[in-house]
Amino acid sequence: MRTTVESEHQVHVGPGTPVGEYLRRFWLPALLSTEVPQPDGPPVRVPLLGERLVAFRDSSGAVGLLEARCPHRHANLFWGRNEEGGIRCVYHGWKFSATGQCLEQPAEPENSRFKERVRAVAYETREAAGIVWA
Repeated sequence: MRTTVESEHQVHVGPGTPVGEYLRRFWLPALLSTEVPQPDGPPVRVPLLGERLVAFRDSSGAVGLLEARCPHRHANLFWGRNEEGGIRCVYHGWKFSATGQCLEQPAEPENSRFKERVRAVAYETREAAGIVWA
């Protein structure tokens, strides 16, 4: 018979947990392709494996799946604007691509390279059979 501690250890799927780390090795169905129908449309909330994620379709049609918190001030990217190849945080205007790379930082000087070192947590996605897999 399992103890409560063993049972708790086996049912949690969040980041850093044994089962969570195991499940993150496989492609998982994240949402339906119809939930993010058009490029530059509104973002969608996606709770997956104990994480709060945001999905969006960029201008090229690629689906991005990012952690919902902006890496700068942890504003919720669900409220961001999906525009011209990425999602823009409404708090400070930082813009992230579907791969999590920071594309723009409006308050930084023109020659600043800081955006090259900033990334949002992003998950690789693929579309097949009407499902977005992550």
